[in-house]
This record gives sequence, C-alpha cells and structure tokens, in this order.
Amino acid sequence: GVFGWHARSAVVTDLNQLKALRGPMMVKLSNTPLDKIEADPQLLDFARAAGHAAFADNCAPCHGAGGGGAKGYPNLNDDDWLWGGKLADIAQTITYGVRSGNDKGRQGEMPSFGRSGILKPEQITAVANYVRSLSGLPTEAGADLAAGKKVFADNCVVCHGPDGKGNRQLGSANLTDKIWLYGSDMKTIVQTITNGRGGVMPAWTGRLSEPTIKALAVFVHTLGGGEKG
Repeated sequence: GVFGWHARSAVVTDLNQLKALRGPMMVKLSNTPLDKIEADPQLLDFARAAGHAAFADNCAPCHGAGGGGAKGYPNLNDDDWLWGGKLADIAQTITYGVRSGNDKGRQGEMPSFGRSGILKPEQITAVANYVRSLSGLPTEAGADLAAGKKVFADNCVVCHGPDGKGNRQLGSANLTDKIWLYGSDMKTIVQTITNGRGGVMPAWTGRLSEPTIKALAVFVHTLGGGEKG
C-alpha cells in the first residue's frame, strides 16, 4: 500500500513538473505568430510534441495514428492538398473545419449528378471513363471518351477546371494524379458522380485552445507534405 501511494505521488509530481514546463512554452506558442514558430528550434520541437499529442487524441481516429488517412480521410503525409498545404491553409482548415457548420469553414461540395437527375446513367459512365483516362487509368472497352469529355466540359470544369487539376478554393480534387480520396475503380467513380461527396471535418475552434491548434498546424505541416509559404 505504501509503495503504491509513493508511486502515485511520484507520477503526480512528474505531471506537475511537466505542466510547469509546458505552461511557459504554451504561452510562448500563443504569443508567437504562426509563421515564426518553425524558425525557433526549441519552439518548433515543443510545437511538434504538443501537436503530436493533440493529434493522437483528436485527429488520429479519422486520419490514422501516423496521419496516413483512409478511404474518405486525407493522407496528411503526402503533398496532395484539397484546400492547400501551406501553414496558414492547414491552420484555417483545423480551426474552422470542412462543411462543419462553421461559417468560416471550407464549404465546397461535390454535387449528386445522378441522384439529382442532372446526368443520365450513360452520361455518368462516359464521364467516369473519361476521368479515369485523365490520370492514365485504363478505360472500359467501347467507352465513348468524346462523349465523356463533353459531359465533363458541360458539368465538371466549373469546379475541377478544364484540365481536371482541381481548384483549392473549392476543395475540388486533382483528377490527373494518382491520389484518390475514395478510390479510382470504375464503380467508386460512378458512385461519386451519382451520389456526390461531402465529407465533414469538425471545426476545432472552441474545442481546442488557440496554442494547441497552432501546435497541430505545425505538426501536420512538418509531417512531410507541407508546402512553404
């Protein structure tokens, strides 16, 4: 019993010491502009450690422990960013979320072209084949790529651009690369065009403190795919 009490009190002491060390660094993190954190080696180390801990508690359930993502949840290690991979872009996304209900959040959404009756099944098949061709994937035998290209021009370029490379202002995916959030097989692409997509990321403002959100942004930015600027 005595040993157990001493062990517990030692843990409490260690935690209190950790909090005492964390306090001033959290204040420094709060007072340092976001774009200056990574220039301070000590603060960068602290931000990454604090960000890693916050990520494990709040972000890993969707994005995975290492940020590798899953179907419908972006991989945060690569250099493919729907909304931008600069530090300020990442902080904005974490703070206000995606389709989160927050007015300052990211709002773009993929329409349900089939369910809404905008496109007929044969048009969806044609444009799905055309979209696969944009990233060098094989198309179905007899696929009418000319018809698919016209459907794309009439319905998809407004968000994905004439070259299919996407638009970060709208969160529309680059369709010419090899990275697919939901999958690149024909069935999945047809499903996406038919029913649309509108994944939600929570707004973390009000849930996490401002320095914790800064730390998270720095952690994600330094995982490997973050962009300069």
